[in-house]
Amino acid sequence: MRSLALPAALSVALAACAHSPKPPPPAPIPVNPPTIAFESVNVEGLGFLGVSMSFRARVENPNATPISIVRVDYTLDVEGGRAASGALPLSLALEAAGPAGPAATSLLLPVELRFAAVPGIARVLALDREAAYALGGSVTFLTPYGEVRVPMAQDGRIVVPRSPRFHVEKVILRSASPREVALEMRLDVLNPNDFPIPAGRIGAGLLLSNKEVVRADVEIPEPIGGGATAAVHVPIRISVLKAGKAAARLLIPFSSLDVAVKGEAVFGGVPVPLDLATTILPGG
Repeated sequence: MRSLALPAALSVALAACAHSPKPPPPAPIPVNPPTIAFESVNVEGLGFLGVSMSFRARVENPNATPISIVRVDYTLDVEGGRAASGALPLSLALEAAGPAGPAATSLLLPVELRFAAVPGIARVLALDREAAYALGGSVTFLTPYGEVRVPMAQDGRIVVPRSPRFHVEKVILRSASPREVALEMRLDVLNPNDFPIPAGRIGAGLLLSNKEVVRADVEIPEPIGGGATAAVHVPIRISVLKAGKAAARLLIPFSSLDVAVKGEAVFGGVPVPLDLATTILPGG
């Protein structure tokens, strides 16, 4: 009989545990969440390297006790890619709501956007139009009962620079021997913006019969003013031994040869793709 009494006592104990009351959930903070409504966004500075923006929002406190804003956390996406993020500590007081309604204050959030940090910025600049942005994050309020975080969101469109324009009118054959071919290329870089673009560099390959026969790197030592064009002279030397059959075409008399110039220009860390078609002409 003792061997049966122990399981019976155990089952009674388990049943008692199963019906014991669960601890109550923590009491909610007795604070109504403040409201955040964006009113405007201003572009305070635009250049080829980035843009300075400021977001202004109206914040209302519906509670009968004063509260304060202590922190703003934000993210900024441009054309779907994360472009900036940060946190702004604040000490901004909001009075208690009164008979006339909630107390209100204005919140200003400055954001510095650097185009070199924007994923796929070359594609964005090539759009030749405004870019879509999405601001997200939260505002942290300090209340008599603790901190309260309220999400915020705003989207719209911002002006971005236009991509520089590149043009190669022709490539001149200066000399050719069984060992080396010397060419000279003039590359024009047009800045279509009203503001200057910084000094930069260009790295590109010359393709003949769809094969890259040589790569060239050249510096653009001075900024290019708004609406101005910079002429870049690129000397090119092709090793016939390394380039093989493609370069051998330059050793045979010709009237013109179609070639491609592909690579990338970089201005202040902002990349711009280079994809051009041109012609090699015999020089004098």
